[in-house]
Amino acid sequence: MALDPQVARMLERIAAISGDRPPLESLSPAAARQGMAAVLPLLNERAPTVARVEDRTIPGPGGAMTARLYDPGTAELSPAVIYIHGGGWVLCDLDSHDGICRELAVRSGLKVVSVAYRLAPEHPFPAPLADCVAAVRWLAAHGRDWGIDPGRLVIAGDSAGANLALAALLSLRDAGETPLRGAALIYGVFAPDHDTPSHLAYGADNRYFLSTAEMEWFWNHYVPAGTDRRTPLAAPLTADLADLPPLYLAAAEYDCLRNDSELLADRLARDGRPYEFRLWPGMIHGCLHMIGTVDAMRPEADRIADFLRRQATT
Repeated sequence: MALDPQVARMLERIAAISGDRPPLESLSPAAARQGMAAVLPLLNERAPTVARVEDRTIPGPGGAMTARLYDPGTAELSPAVIYIHGGGWVLCDLDSHDGICRELAVRSGLKVVSVAYRLAPEHPFPAPLADCVAAVRWLAAHGRDWGIDPGRLVIAGDSAGANLALAALLSLRDAGETPLRGAALIYGVFAPDHDTPSHLAYGADNRYFLSTAEMEWFWNHYVPAGTDRRTPLAAPLTADLADLPPLYLAAAEYDCLRNDSELLADRLARDGRPYEFRLWPGMIHGCLHMIGTVDAMRPEADRIADFLRRQATT
């Protein structure tokens, strides 16, 4: 279908804020972070109020990590979603994804814990993944201290956060650990392949918010020269997908990463693994930030929340 008109209007507003800023792939990480910080508040518009939001710390392999706890008013010991933010492993933080976490907490009725993992290129692969795995392990061991039932944990992430969430599942599985009951993976990047039909169709420039050149820039910072980009924990589409909990996959129609999710869904179907898949017509990369301004995203957010609630409570 055509690009959703409300999404098109959001792209116009983003372009107005961005002005004549150089392409992201020509910038240093520091300059790119400054530019993204100017745009992201627009993408968190109309985020709902949550009963309790607190910043806390979790020990990690590189030192203490900040984690933001969202409690919509749950019972003292209740399930939780561990949220891993996107941003190409280089950009974004707890504040950039605050609106998404608020929406998920309110819509699912679950606690949400958003994790501030270390960013590349200062901390390249596998450091961000190690932080995410450490956060899951800590909550599985100490969640009761936060009013979280450690036996009812699920994970979710968008874009590079979906990559990290899936890689964390794989890393934990390989270690013989199964602390997570399910995962929601939203327009994730699962392989470093930039010649897919969706890259060719939608990645020539950033008119749909994400380009192939930008993805190459992200990969160069996350997996530096001399490291194999196709190692399964960096590119989960190359991994053995056995013995994973149920997965919820969502892809945006006008997204150069669309085929990553479709190929992952095909792999899961062939292997007989439990999963659900949604293609969001008329949507672009980053549209989960637009729940408050794009009407069509609200039922999709409800579907994600419903999946996470079902996996965490049944």
